[in-house]
Amino acid sequence: MKWIFLVHQMQTPISRERVKVWRLTKKVGAVFYRNSVYVLPYSKEQLEDFQWLCQQIKDSKGEASVFISESQDANEDRILRTLFERSREEDYSAILTSAKGLLERIRRAKQQKRLSESVLKKFTKEEKQLSKSFTDIERIDFFSAPLAKEVRSTLEQIANHLTSSRPRHEPLAPLKRYFPKEFQQRAWATRENIHIDRLCSAWLIRRFIDPQARFAFAPESNLPKDSILFDVFGVEFSHHGEDCTFETLLKSFQLKDKSLTTIGEIVHDVDMKDRKFGRPESNGLDVVVRALSDFFKDDHKVLEVGSTILDALYSYFSTTKQKRRKTVV
Repeated sequence: MKWIFLVHQMQTPISRERVKVWRLTKKVGAVFYRNSVYVLPYSKEQLEDFQWLCQQIKDSKGEASVFISESQDANEDRILRTLFERSREEDYSAILTSAKGLLERIRRAKQQKRLSESVLKKFTKEEKQLSKSFTDIERIDFFSAPLAKEVRSTLEQIANHLTSSRPRHEPLAPLKRYFPKEFQQRAWATRENIHIDRLCSAWLIRRFIDPQARFAFAPESNLPKDSILFDVFGVEFSHHGEDCTFETLLKSFQLKDKSLTTIGEIVHDVDMKDRKFGRPESNGLDVVVRALSDFFKDDHKVLEVGSTILDALYSYFSTTKQKRRKTVV
């Protein structure tokens, strides 16, 4: 098996820099091997992580080198794998302890009929934080530690308890289904000062529904009545239940592209602020869109530049999925 080793030495006496390096090694999933040496199982992605970390150490006035080695000793492989398994077991164990504690508090609150809206909100926030921590650990669990199954099961029990405890609402009217060919060369309109949901929805409309779409951005009280409105309260193409407008459009026009679904999850996490999908890209795209809006102060320009970014993001997700598919085959 191939392994990547990071050998480093920190010259600075500043503890802050040393802690920074330690946190970075934790983030990429590396484990301490011996004598200032960290190790990762080999992959191109892990190699890039160590090369990046190597540069961070050098920028902090330290010395660092990265080496790739293929073990010829099965016993050495077992020793290294054990280091990773123990490290991930410790990570999962910490999450599991917190998750079991939360599950017990939820059960007790249900029995005592103390699950008010504010308590539910508090428990839901804790569940989201634990789920995010679990996702972060799963990403660097290179050897599938057994304890992950128990953590996942406990988190699912928590989610089920919270879902069953929320007040039931009247069922929503089903979305109507349309075909893009029914909406060609149309005028579309939404509220001005577009942000994540309106920008991404406009991009989706022009890219996958109506390539010749014309857009108007105006105050809600002054939107053109002869246009198809979207992301406006009370109209068909807007929020629907737990879905943001982008997700509503995907379902209404039966767009089942997995890369679009992924972008929809990112948009949802930013727009709905509930971290339903826990997409790591959400914060970054949120900042980029806000920066575009502040910089241009022109919705048409924001749409033009933002569309280029979304084209690239769509291409990235499509290419990444193709590579994964080829790897599995």
